[in-house]
Amino acid sequence: MILPLQVGQVTQPFGSVEDGVRVLVLCGRDDPKDAYEPSVEQVQNQLEEQRTNLRAQRMLRDLRRDALVEYR
Repeated sequence: MILPLQVGQVTQPFGSVEDGVRVLVLCGRDDPKDAYEPSVEQVQNQLEEQRTNLRAQRMLRDLRRDALVEYR
């Protein structure tokens, strides 16, 4: 019912006298932007980078845990 309307146009009245007659006015329209879909390569690169960062964080954690600090 709303899809073919232009901004500022009104729908035909609908409803009943008992329940109330209604009309809709289209005040504005935001058309959806084209969805950005990353390529398979981009997704693979992102996953690889996440795995590498996670592995690096684990290695740093292990180094800190195993470190021996001497104060003199």
